[in-house]
Amino acid sequence: MITASSPSSAATTARSAPHAVPPRLPVMGWQTFQGPRDAALPSLLTHPRHQLTTSGRAAILLALECVGVGPDDVVLVPSYHCPTMVAPVLTLGAQAVFYPIDAQGAPRLDWLQAHAPVRAKAMLATHYFGLPQPMDANRAWCDARGIALIEDCAHAMFGRSGSRPVGGWGDVAIASLTKFFPTPEGGILALNRPDLTLPALTPASSLQQIKAAADILHMGASHDRLTGLNRLIRGVFALRGLLRRPAPVRFAEPAAPIGDTTTAAAAAPEERVEDVDANMALIDLPLSHRALTAASGWVSTRVPRQRIVDARRRHYAHLLQAFQGDAGFHPLMPQLPADSAPYVFPLWVRTPDPGYLEMRRLGVPVSRWDRLWPGVPALPGDAGVAWSHHVLQLACHQDLSEADLHGIVTQVRRLFGA
Repeated sequence: MITASSPSSAATTARSAPHAVPPRLPVMGWQTFQGPRDAALPSLLTHPRHQLTTSGRAAILLALECVGVGPDDVVLVPSYHCPTMVAPVLTLGAQAVFYPIDAQGAPRLDWLQAHAPVRAKAMLATHYFGLPQPMDANRAWCDARGIALIEDCAHAMFGRSGSRPVGGWGDVAIASLTKFFPTPEGGILALNRPDLTLPALTPASSLQQIKAAADILHMGASHDRLTGLNRLIRGVFALRGLLRRPAPVRFAEPAAPIGDTTTAAAAAPEERVEDVDANMALIDLPLSHRALTAASGWVSTRVPRQRIVDARRRHYAHLLQAFQGDAGFHPLMPQLPADSAPYVFPLWVRTPDPGYLEMRRLGVPVSRWDRLWPGVPALPGDAGVAWSHHVLQLACHQDLSEADLHGIVTQVRRLFGA
């Protein structure tokens, strides 16, 4: 039974060091190996025809290739999106046509019925925030028009959508491993249509294999999750940095602890800020066709999963209770579906700026999809563009501690409370 009064015991045992910046994504620690391996909810990792890829973005590109999208084809994309959902479309020379979503995040099929181009070859439909969307109407609409349905499960590694597991509705489904497992890379491509074939991918090099394994350990040690090895691992990486001149990297401003507005702390490796231009560029085709490294594949397929599901649900419930009754903000999705393991907690904020940038500066694990692809139109009845400004995605992953959750709540109330 889920209780909203306190975060999970797993999170409590994985407390961050005092004044530490919380991890934005899951990190490797001894707690990673706790609990039953199999989860009560279905997972894309148990899909009968799936393949591990280097990223969710690569999986989208491979999915488009699988259904035959090429130059001059049209792909229907939701108005609320991450740029990495659009870049694969343009990389293949296709055109992205944006469609509106309703207040629950579902495609506005009435608008599509009237305005979708006849050249549409595929439609991308998304399970936002890890809360499964109904897909049966999308499936029927695409079938009636001969359009391939690509089910975007980047936020929904676990769960059920109606009568099927998430990932079971699309001709092709994609997912992201980094959002649910402590890996530096990884995605999933899953095929439901029997006439489609999984692509042959190029093996990762020896250097790529070693780097992936090292990055997994480094992320864990950076957040003090590998007791007994943290100092050793950090020391090795510090020595490596002294022995070679690092390539230029654009980092976020030094992040202060979320409960402290004065003390700065170094950003963790997974907290690098992507350049807007790079995020909206055409994607690396050779990397998209490369197989996942063994270390990232092992972590995502071998670690226990029930802890992941349980902790995320408890953390979502905790935040749901904490953010009630304030005129400055409210939970975007006030119900947590029983058959889901959330990726983030979506919070509608009445006046998100400049508080959002302050949260990022302080190291609060929060993101916002405010980098919409240029040319997204203002469409009647569309919730997507408003979401891109007002909806903050707060972390609720399994490796947040009780102190981390308390800090998130404290800063939201301080910066956005009425």
